This record gives sequence, structure tokens and C-alpha cells, in this order.
Amino acid sequence: MKKVLLLLLSLSLVTLFAAGCQPADEGAEPDVVDFTGFASLEEAAVSEAWQDYFPNQYATYLETAEMTRTTYGGSGEDGEKMDYLEMYPFLKSTYAGFPFSVSYYRSRGHVYSIVDTLETGRLPDLDTRAATCLSCKSTDVVVLQDKYGDEWYSKSFAEVVGDNAIGCLDCHDANDASVTYQRDYLTKALEHGTFRNITPEGRSDLTCAQCHVNYHFDPETREPVLPWSIGLTVEDQFEHYNQGPRYNDEWEHEITGALVAKVQHPEYELYHEGQIQSVHSAVGLGCADCHMPAQTDADGNEFTSHNWTTPLEHIEDSCLTCHSDWGVEGTIERTEGVQSGVYEQQNRVGYELEEFILAVGEARENDTVSAEELERLQAIHREAQFYWDFIWVENSNGFHNWEEAHRVLGNVEELLEEAWSILE
Repeated sequence: MKKVLLLLLSLSLVTLFAAGCQPADEGAEPDVVDFTGFASLEEAAVSEAWQDYFPNQYATYLETAEMTRTTYGGSGEDGEKMDYLEMYPFLKSTYAGFPFSVSYYRSRGHVYSIVDTLETGRLPDLDTRAATCLSCKSTDVVVLQDKYGDEWYSKSFAEVVGDNAIGCLDCHDANDASVTYQRDYLTKALEHGTFRNITPEGRSDLTCAQCHVNYHFDPETREPVLPWSIGLTVEDQFEHYNQGPRYNDEWEHEITGALVAKVQHPEYELYHEGQIQSVHSAVGLGCADCHMPAQTDADGNEFTSHNWTTPLEHIEDSCLTCHSDWGVEGTIERTEGVQSGVYEQQNRVGYELEEFILAVGEARENDTVSAEELERLQAIHREAQFYWDFIWVENSNGFHNWEEAHRVLGNVEELLEEAWSILE
């Protein structure tokens, strides 16, 4: 039955253009009312300063504080923190020896970006914490780049942190409010020219690729680096790590001794650039088409919602514009149908990975495998954990590209089968 639902979903999406559903204009700009620009970037970095010009957009932006929980995603009610280490105990073994085994909470709305970074238990104190940790967290980064260039990355976090969370200036030009990405490290990543499924130039959803991507820091400058030198698939990014020096998010695993890497939320890559391209991406839809639907205020004015949350919170404005015959309940059923499969597999594989990690640790301690066998087991751990983490930390529970998610997790299971043939 699940295969039938997936086939129906894919067929309906492939034909959505014929039904009159078109993706948002990639060059679209927000409706501007007497907007003449800001006197300085410092002024533009305060999102509240945009309110008089774009009241509806700003009001919906504030709604990101009111996150709700869906079956397979979202935050706690009213933004309550949810502790992943309590929800999924296997993570303590998976990330043993790395700060994510100490503190790891589910992501919250954009307005919490500063407070969550300040309160996290997995980073050092503000004076020794790298300034680059602010890269995806604040509009102040645009100001810092303009003022200091790349030198700001080498400063301490305490020197650069302010009160401005993710906001308007991250995605809009301060002079004319046009949609534009503001991070230099994304420009450098695009210069690799390694996209295979889409042409990124000119896409408005590159604003999302400033943060909803995998990254590590340059060992010398601390500048964020998107590991796209070879390509954007999980295999290509894994090869990028293998060809470089040891990066900031690689560590010797406390239990197995393997050198493993921590993947960071690759939503953009999974959605657009899997070996299997997602059906939504393939028909030309970008992030904003589902996450920033058009809405109408009480006076009949149409505007773009800036409440970046799951489309399941506004099904009528997003999903049903293409799938009008599904209805709200039908849309939820189909969405959760594909999410449930990925959710079950990623958690099952997470526990299998933990079992493998503990077994390798025991073998190391008791010296029951040869040096060559241990080396192979550690190589399997490095690769399997990278693939699993790529899906685990991607925040859609597979919905952005469920076929690719299942493919990647299947590769993890094959690697673990080989590992058990060595251990048993």
C-alpha cells in the first residue's frame, strides 16, 4: 500500500505544472511600500526596523517563536526545548567524545537563534568560543563582513555577539529589499560548480543555502566551508572530508578510536542534489514555494509568509495549491506516510550503529580483532556514521527527499553487515 501511495504522490507532482501550479518567481522581490533603504547596515540588521515597511512579513516572522510539534518534527509547544539525548539515548554512544553527546536539543524557530547559541552546553565560554559560530545565527554577520572582511572569523564570540537573531538582512538587500544571499562562504562554495541536478545561479532559495547546509570550518581562518568541492551528494561530501586535513568537526571517537565527522543539517543538499533528485525539486519547486506561501491579510493584501515552519502548519496555503483534491487530512496522511518510513529506518539504524560501536569498543579492549581488522572496522565506522548522520540531522525526517534518504540509510546497513562479518 505504501508503494502505491508513493507512486501516486510522484505522478501527481510530475503533472503539477499541467494543473496550473507554478513555482515562485526566482527573481521575485517583496512588495515595497515607500521603501528607500536604510542609512546603514547596522540599522538594517535590526529586523524590527523593517516592520513599518513590511508589517505582514514582520508579523509572520515573529510567529517563528510559536513553534508547535507535528508527528515527525517541529519543536515543543511554544518553543519549548526538546532534549534529543533523552529522546534518543543511542546518540550518547554515536557522538561519544564530541560535544553533541553532552548537549543536543531539537532545532527551534529562527527568532531563537541567538539565545540558543548563547545557552548551548556544547560550546566553550564566550571568550574562547570562535566568532564563526555566529555565522548562521545573526544579521550582525552582514555588518561584520562589511566591516572586517574575512578577519572577523578569527575574533572571539564575545567580541561579535549582539542581540540580533536571524532576520530580514540575512536574505534582503538593505538598499532595495531585493532577495539576495549575504554570506561570502556560499559564494565560494558555488564557485566549485558541482551542482548536477539544478542550476543554482539566480535562485531565490540560495538564501536558505546560507545556513541549511552541511559545513565545517577552515582549519586556519575558521571561515565556514561548505564541503561541495567534489559534489553535493553524501558520497561526494564524504570524499571531500577524506581528501582534506582534519577539520574542526572531526574527532577520534571515544569508543571505537575511529576518526569520524559531525554532519550539520544538509536540507538544501538532500532536497536538490541527491543521487536521486527529490520529486519536488525535479518539477522546479524551491524552498519558499512550500515554506513561505502567499497569504492574504485582513485588508485583502497578498504577502509572502515569513513564518518558516513545516507546511503542515499552513496546508491550505501551501500543499493544497497543487494538491487541491487531497484535502488537509489526505495531505497529512501522505506526508506522514513517507516520513514514517524514513523515521523508522533512521532510528533503527541509529540503534544498530550504537550496537556496532559498542562491539568494536569491546573488541578493542579485549584485543579480539587483528590490527588490520580493527583498521577496517574503524573505516566502516567513519563512513557509516557520516551517511547515517547526513539523514539523521536533516530536519525534514526524509520528506525533502525520501527516496534518497532510504538509499543512503540502506548503504549504512550494508556497511554494518560487512562489519558484523568481521566481528562475529
